Parts: sequence; structure tokens; C-alpha cells
Amino acid sequence: MIISQFDFPKFINSINRCYAKDILEDLPKPSDFPSSIFDRNGNLNIEDIINFADNASDDFLKSVVKRMLAVINIQKSRDEGVDLNIKATWQLILESIYFLPSENIISSIGSQGFLSIPLYKYDLELENFDFIRFHIWDNSLRSLINLEICERLSIHTHSFFAKSWIICGKLVNECYSVMETNKPTDFSLFTVGYNKTLNEVNQHTSVATNTGNNVLVNLTERRTYQSGDSYNVEAGHYHKSLSLGEDGLAATFFSFTAKDGIVDKSYVVGPREIDISEVNRKIQIDPTDLINKIDSIVCNYER
Repeated sequence: MIISQFDFPKFINSINRCYAKDILEDLPKPSDFPSSIFDRNGNLNIEDIINFADNASDDFLKSVVKRMLAVINIQKSRDEGVDLNIKATWQLILESIYFLPSENIISSIGSQGFLSIPLYKYDLELENFDFIRFHIWDNSLRSLINLEICERLSIHTHSFFAKSWIICGKLVNECYSVMETNKPTDFSLFTVGYNKTLNEVNQHTSVATNTGNNVLVNLTERRTYQSGDSYNVEAGHYHKSLSLGEDGLAATFFSFTAKDGIVDKSYVVGPREIDISEVNRKIQIDPTDLINKIDSIVCNYER
């Protein structure tokens, strides 16, 4: 994964926007990095930027650099088809989060009931859309969500190709065929819309609205994954993920990218008697305890 001097500002800005909005002015700007971190070909030298961050006294800069290195690992695994070193990448994310107070880290629960921490988002051109997040499932989150609604509106599609890497725990990914029908069924198709605060990453309200179109739903595949595994979800394909980890604990790195697939809209399957379901991502949740639980597992990995 090569980051050129030309692309570096775009890369840093895509990292910075995934921190809490009120610290954006404190985060490092591209101009805060010396030209010495680039080699003679104008490409980022990983060892040099690590040395620069290690010698810096600014915790914001240290956090951003650690997160940047983790994102590079994830993008390289995805784009070049190589294995992701889970332990090394996790350590980078752990340090990135621990350098700053928890309120500086965006952490909210989405419609599927897991905690979501954005790591990188680029969306200036739709065809280059790239969004990477850190997801956590745990039974302690169940009291913070409407379990019935979460379960009944769990089958969904993504507008972009998605890839998931399991950090810890066990996840089941289920794939479904969904076909519209004129006959009465128990399920309807829902469109997903968002409010206008999309610049506030992972902090917007999403609304699933019943189209009134009846659908037939059939399970086509069910696979279990554990640490070190990864799986893909094609754009527009229906799926849902379930945690089988102890105490419901599981964690993943999750990526959306337009370059491997994109469709116009995303959909959710839900009960036909529901008209609208709304999820507010603006509720900030301290992830510290869950991150400590994950780290206690990952630190015992050989790799």
C-alpha cells in the first residue's frame, strides 16, 4: 500500500474527520508533517513516519499516525489480497484510542446493534468511496437498543462492497435471497435514508421506511468466522451478522469500498406492519471497557 506525497493530505483528512468534531482543530494538518517522511520517489516511508510520531510530544499527532498505520494495513489486505496481521493492526488501533480521552473518539450504536467506531472515510467522489470502521458486539450493549426492532430489521444490503476481518470472538454471517412478490407475506422491503449531517461521520440519524412491497426471504448460506478469518459482502446482496462470542463479545474491522462494487441504494427487510424505524447514532458511548476486554483476548494471540 503506497501513499504518495500528493495523496497524503487527502489521506490525513480522511483520518481526522473520524474523530470527535470538537477536536478537529487540535489534530495534525498535512503541513505538520516534515517532507523527510517521504522517500526520494515521493512515497510515504512507514519507518520514518513512525520515528517522527514516536519522537513527537503531541498526543493528537501520535493518535492520528497510529490510526493511519492501521488503516494502511487494512487497505493493503483488502486491495492486495494479503492476510491482515490482526494483532499488529489491533495494537495500532488500541494505542490510537488510548492516546486520547474517550470523548474524543466517535463511538455509537448503529441499526444492527453493534458499537461502531469510524477510522477512515473518503467520499469526495462516489467512485472512490472508502469507509473503514471498527465494530464491537457485546451483551452489555443490549440494554441500549430496541432488541425486537434490531432483530426484526436485521437483514440488509450495503450500497458498497464490504469486507470484514474478525479481531476476536465468533461471527455468523447469513446470506439471503430476497424477491419481491404481489402475494401477501410477513415481510416488506424498506429503503434507508439519512439526515443531512453526513459530514458528521457515524453521528447521523438513519430512517428505514416501508415501501409497501412484499418480499419472499430465504436463507441461502450460513457461515461461522473467528479471529483471523475474513469475509466479503457484495454490494446489493442481503445478509446479516450475529455474534457467537463469549458474553456476546466479538470485534471486527469493516471496510466499504466503491471500487469493488457499488449500487444505487441500500435496503432492509422488515415486518410489513412497521411503517418507519429510526436509529439515532448521535448517542456517544464510552468504549473503554469493551476495548479492554478485546485487548485481553488479542494480547494472547501469537500473531
